[in-house]
Amino acid sequence: MKSKKITTGVEMHEHPLGANIVQDTAAQREQMIATAAYFHAEKRGFAPSDDLADWFKSEIEIENHLNSVSDQA
Repeated sequence: MKSKKITTGVEMHEHPLGANIVQDTAAQREQMIATAAYFHAEKRGFAPSDDLADWFKSEIEIENHLNSVSDQA
């Protein structure tokens, strides 16, 4: 079976299952963001109305982290 190159926006993968790796990576990225957002909410005492700000802040942090990891590879 020939492997396909899949671009996830973070790094290039060669994977014999093709597009499945993109879905897994997207799900993992979303879980990382959700976890980071939870910890931001916890840090501010779970005060209401800042959920979206927690999510956006976490997206930026996770993207920066993933980009720095892919730059090191």
